[in-house]
Amino acid sequence: MRHIGVMGGAFNPIHLGHLMLAQRAKDQFQLEKVIIVPSGTPPHKRAGLLDKELRFEMVAAAVADNPGLEASRLEIDRPAVSWTIDTLKELQALYGQDVRLNFIMGEDVVQSLKRYDRCAEFIALCRLLVSPRLSANSELVESWRKTLPGAELEAIDCPANALSSTIVRAWVKAGASVRYLVAPAVAKIIEEKGHYKDQAETAPATPGAKATANGETAAAPAAEANQPTTSVPTPPGTTAVPAPAPVTPTPTAAPAAPDNGSTTGR
Repeated sequence: MRHIGVMGGAFNPIHLGHLMLAQRAKDQFQLEKVIIVPSGTPPHKRAGLLDKELRFEMVAAAVADNPGLEASRLEIDRPAVSWTIDTLKELQALYGQDVRLNFIMGEDVVQSLKRYDRCAEFIALCRLLVSPRLSANSELVESWRKTLPGAELEAIDCPANALSSTIVRAWVKAGASVRYLVAPAVAKIIEEKGHYKDQAETAPATPGAKATANGETAAAPAAEANQPTTSVPTPPGTTAVPAPAPVTPTPTAAPAAPDNGSTTGR
């Protein structure tokens, strides 16, 4: 059976932490490729979220030189609200039953997924590749499996990384270089088009969090979900931006995908 990775999120913008995680998941689990799916229309407007076409342009540029990573327009071209579960169904129909989808997510999403009212349907669609906040051991992985009985679940062996899209946006706004935070092609687009320079920044409730259909916030999988809740690294000559306090989602909150912007939801 062929295995393909799926990594969703706002990617506002995509950064090197996202790319490192995608590449590591591909190599560790011998995935044919990893499909990176920028969110299209979120269920709630979010301050500082670039237009979906602009975010897709950066994702496409970031992976253009890597044949193992692929930018997908599935959610960009979807006229309705973007739900990850719909994306998984579309991908399964596209690739057929001889392909096993592997959904890349962060450790924080394990608990959110447990409370999702379509959890059983979701975990039947894919294997879960979980990126731990710090590092994974057998006890931690077993605890995830107990939380999500019936899920096929594995841990991604990827170094913890404090990089986030929030940091990238803050540094751009402060006039600092993001040369080693994002791919060169993405840095060029941000500089030439002036993305994030004059935007009001409203940080999400947790690193990589986004609104669910119920209006709560849920932690995102993949790179953004790995971040410790410490202060954001500060560009020279600026004031440190404290990280916001975590928010506990309500039992009906649907898990969100990587800054990871698509929402699992209905």
